[in-house]
Amino acid sequence: MISGLLPGPRSDLRSTVDLPASKSLTNRALVAAAAAGGGTVVSPLDCGDTRILAAALAEAGWRVEWHEDIEVGERTTPPGSVRLDLGDSGTGARLILGLLAASPGSCTIDGSPRLRERPLRQLLHPLEELGAELHSENGCLPVAVEGRTLEGGAVTVRPEVSSQFVSSLLMAAPLMRRGLALEVEGPLPSAPYLDLTEDVLRAFGGEVTSSDDRRRWRVAPVPLRASRFPVEGDWSAAAFVVAAVGVAGGSVDLGPLDLRSRQADRAVLGVLSRAGIEIEEKADRLTVFGPARAPVVADLGDSPDLFPAVVVIGAAGPAGSRFSGLEHLQHKESNRLAVMVDNLQRLGAQVREDGSSLVVDAPMHRKTDAPRPVTAAGDHRIAMAMAVAALAAGPLELDDPNCVAKSFPGFWEMWDRLLENRERGSR
Repeated sequence: MISGLLPGPRSDLRSTVDLPASKSLTNRALVAAAAAGGGTVVSPLDCGDTRILAAALAEAGWRVEWHEDIEVGERTTPPGSVRLDLGDSGTGARLILGLLAASPGSCTIDGSPRLRERPLRQLLHPLEELGAELHSENGCLPVAVEGRTLEGGAVTVRPEVSSQFVSSLLMAAPLMRRGLALEVEGPLPSAPYLDLTEDVLRAFGGEVTSSDDRRRWRVAPVPLRASRFPVEGDWSAAAFVVAAVGVAGGSVDLGPLDLRSRQADRAVLGVLSRAGIEIEEKADRLTVFGPARAPVVADLGDSPDLFPAVVVIGAAGPAGSRFSGLEHLQHKESNRLAVMVDNLQRLGAQVREDGSSLVVDAPMHRKTDAPRPVTAAGDHRIAMAMAVAALAAGPLELDDPNCVAKSFPGFWEMWDRLLENRERGSR
């Protein structure tokens, strides 16, 4: 926990940063292990979201033991109905919904007020077509689930706001008698995250095929098998470190990372290299050299979680940065587009947005006297982005620094080390 004071401005960062494991892969591996009736998630990310999902699985009857790794065992279906609180975890709620719809037992899935606002109709409808018994008043949480073994077969899904609806169906498919033949229609945001789902299913013995455009999927009715799944480093977390160098300059070594990862946020390398940030790759680490020297231009439709980090680089550098593919940001932990625009305008940046794109006409103003207030809006990625913004704009006062625990509990300790220009292992 910190006071909320974000230090800045800073320049010429020189440090070594060790990154946490991937939240996306940890959550998928937990659900796959539950579907398999056992498995081990090796070197998982220990954060608010993953703890919430693990606790929900345990409440639903699976044996879950969390030490350094997470051991998941067979399920004992609870008598009667249980209520599962998924907090703010959108990924957890969506993935566990498919799993429980295809598993015998009765439960109600619920969450925070914000999670209750996030739409689920695009997942509820295909599950019901496959025979699931679900009840929701308005297509959102809470959802009552009467789980059963589903017949499976062919179904169409229109994800519209999140590829997690597709992932939920795919991860439940091995539990269906006929498996699943899935057709995706309409907008498919964050499509590369489906590659992670496919990787995890295959690691647990699933037989999965997909078209090159990720629109047609087949999952065979082959039970998953208990497996050990090692979780790689998190490219979403790496984006904020890379952004810091893009704003403040210097050089920072970071990792461990799979440099061939299929995580969507690995796209940060291409986005920022086009803005003049230099990147050297070695084994499982990167060295990043900044600052950015050109406007940032990016279509973030496949990697919307990058927006808070990279828009700050655009608002700290030369005018003219342009971002598109932003239409689904309103469905995140906050309305990320609106909140980031508000924060950047508070700091003097001139930005224009139309709901799906944003242009930076003038950068943030630098002030070094009294800290200026900014909001996280309860959103972990906005809180981390404001830490990056302070490097250019001067000291800021953040209202909710602790919300980073959702995905990166050690963020502020890492940030202190980064700003102190400390090398790994130094004192």
